[in-house]
Amino acid sequence: MKSFSSAIKNGWIVSNQEKVLYQHDTGEPGVITEQWFTGGVMDQNARIRIYIDGEVDASLDFNLFIAHGLGFPESDELKNIPWGTRRIAHTADGGIYNTIRIPFSKSFRVTATTQSSGMMWYIIRGVENYPVVLGDLVLPSHTRLRLYKNENFLLKPLDFMNLAYVKSSAGALFMVTMVAESSNLVFLEGCFRAYIDGSNRTTWLSSGTEDFFLSAFYFNKGLYHLDNAGLTYKTDSSIAAYKFFENDPLLFAKSFELWWRCSDKDVSVDRKYGCPNSWPDTTPPRNGKFIKDYTAMKDKLYRRGVPFGKNELYKRPQFFDKDLSSTEEMQLKYKIAKEGVQGYLPPMEPANITTYTWVYEW
Repeated sequence: MKSFSSAIKNGWIVSNQEKVLYQHDTGEPGVITEQWFTGGVMDQNARIRIYIDGEVDASLDFNLFIAHGLGFPESDELKNIPWGTRRIAHTADGGIYNTIRIPFSKSFRVTATTQSSGMMWYIIRGVENYPVVLGDLVLPSHTRLRLYKNENFLLKPLDFMNLAYVKSSAGALFMVTMVAESSNLVFLEGCFRAYIDGSNRTTWLSSGTEDFFLSAFYFNKGLYHLDNAGLTYKTDSSIAAYKFFENDPLLFAKSFELWWRCSDKDVSVDRKYGCPNSWPDTTPPRNGKFIKDYTAMKDKLYRRGVPFGKNELYKRPQFFDKDLSSTEEMQLKYKIAKEGVQGYLPPMEPANITTYTWVYEW
């Protein structure tokens, strides 16, 4: 094993020009273990690309903020820093870093593209001939980290979104980031579900959106930054959150699909697609119509270029009265669970959704 490390001090980047931050081509396999980004241009518009093993198109191509669980301008984030977890952190005006392990077989190149010109600082470290470890699991030597993205998709109420679609590969889910905006928070009723190894039986991953990110009652206690999950931004109509799967591995042997729905009902109301409300799970397996209607979306979801579907959202009353206490919020949620959404919530509204899903594949 052999470590490598590089840094840029007082670097200059020209707007809209892809700049190489580091290139490693010794021919040895290895793992990137840390990256740190600072500078006024390293903001919510910065784009980072990592080209693995001579790729023409970078398999890891991401918005700097969203990749670190952030979804809104740094001006909105400054009051919440410093914070840090085992894998991601925001420690200063700038100071965004991660310790996400990114494997390569022989080479890689890291680049940045920004919307404005200015100074920047950068650090990268890694180790050659080093294992990729996910929680307690040592992953196979040929493992690759893949990123599946949805950016600024406008979903109607009860629409499904495919967050990851993996075929003919084994692997493990690593991280999910969601940035969502609507005119209220009713979209948080949406449940996460997976389909593993070709089965049409639903593997339910949550009973709601905030539950997936290990909170409850529409994130009623505010922001948190924990190793397993966190909420980095919240208003009465928008959120940014992340979830890691290191300590509770979600594994598959040959295929994997991850889905989310823009709000949801339980199976007593929505017999075909609703979330379970008891054990044993009485929800039906998905059928051919589901596959035909929704699995076909994957070609649109993963296409490159300018996001589509960005429209101005409807303006309706906020979900909760701002004077409502946490106890009253919980009581309202219990009423919703017992008696249904109608009569307690404003109508479900469209939501602009961005998701990043990171998957180790081998």
